[in-house]
Amino acid sequence: MTKQETATQDPYERRALLLHLGDVLESVFCLSQCADEYASIGEAVKGNDALAGFTLLGFVDATMPPRDFIRRASGAFFVWPKALLDETLNRPMLANTVKHDLFADNAKGWNAYMEERRKEVPWFGEDLPEVATSAAPAHEATPAAEAEKPSRYSTWPWPDKPADA
Repeated sequence: MTKQETATQDPYERRALLLHLGDVLESVFCLSQCADEYASIGEAVKGNDALAGFTLLGFVDATMPPRDFIRRASGAFFVWPKALLDETLNRPMLANTVKHDLFADNAKGWNAYMEERRKEVPWFGEDLPEVATSAAPAHEATPAAEAEKPSRYSTWPWPDKPADA
């Protein structure tokens, strides 16, 4: 794929990932409503029709407790909204946090999940490090020098404004 073709596809791929994030948040919410009724994700999906449509739940370890899934999914996806708004997309990081937080020791589930994502985002899961890592905690302190940088959202996706405007 040429650079031009890649640039043309970028907004559609970001949109697909944002829609997926919405599905993940919906699955977390629905699962949170019945998490105490079931010992595992597998039991929850079988026992609650509202959960059956969330394919992600079919890829994770079926023995995972629902509360554990809620915690892990939150960790896996909390960086996505900001990352998807960055001017340059950190593709490996988007997949890496999901692999680390939701699919540790579940290669079969990860591969099935990755293949599903690749239907809309062909590069998803490419060029990952051998050892997956989680995203940094949201409450991590920001060094003073870094705090002085302008917001990454000040101009994106709009071009820089002239200084005399």
